[in-house]
Amino acid sequence: MATLICVPYAGGSAQVYKRWTGKLHPSLRLVPAELAGRGSRMGQPFYRNTTEAVQDLMPMVREAASRPEPYALFGHSMGSLLVYELLHALIEEKVPLPIAAFLSGRGAPHCELEQQRRLHELPDDKFLDEVKGLGGMPAELFQHRELLNLFLPILRADFKLVGEYEPQKRKPLPLRLTILSGKEDSTVKGLLSEWEPYATGGCDRVLFEGGHFFVHEQEKDVVSLINKTLTEVPALI
Repeated sequence: MATLICVPYAGGSAQVYKRWTGKLHPSLRLVPAELAGRGSRMGQPFYRNTTEAVQDLMPMVREAASRPEPYALFGHSMGSLLVYELLHALIEEKVPLPIAAFLSGRGAPHCELEQQRRLHELPDDKFLDEVKGLGGMPAELFQHRELLNLFLPILRADFKLVGEYEPQKRKPLPLRLTILSGKEDSTVKGLLSEWEPYATGGCDRVLFEGGHFFVHEQEKDVVSLINKTLTEVPALI
């Protein structure tokens, strides 16, 4: 068995990955991370920055790393950023690294920084227009004001976390990364090859049909890639 910890995108909760239950290989145990301020943790204060988010997620990852079986990390968009920062935190704490790290729907840190945007500072209408343009959000969300009022603070907090993130210059990660992206995803800045210097083992770059939320649009293929990658690890065969 292996544990697969999945970190959601901006506005997302653990629920976005629970749909993978029963689709992952039987040797994989799905652990969807629930971020503060949404889902089962509704009402808890939002993270002020990536450091707080990583500190909150670390106990879950430490627990997985302490088990005799291996573990892997998956993150999409904001989740990809948090997984990247988690990897560096694991190295700093000398916690065993995952057997695989899937970074989805986000460009290399230095590329994203060059195109940094302050979407969270826009007025509600313009901010929501930008969010709609990304896709992935149910249409009924924008039609019910009460639901929107509940969801809007979560989105703003997450976009603020991403928008104010500034990468640090650090040594490459001592592993190989798997980079996933939608062929029509205009939100990803820079070439995917820009991720290469961030890991000593380089990167496997995989393109899928679709835009920013290809993880839902091409769910079967994404899960198939995860299954193939993780079941090729000798300990899991």
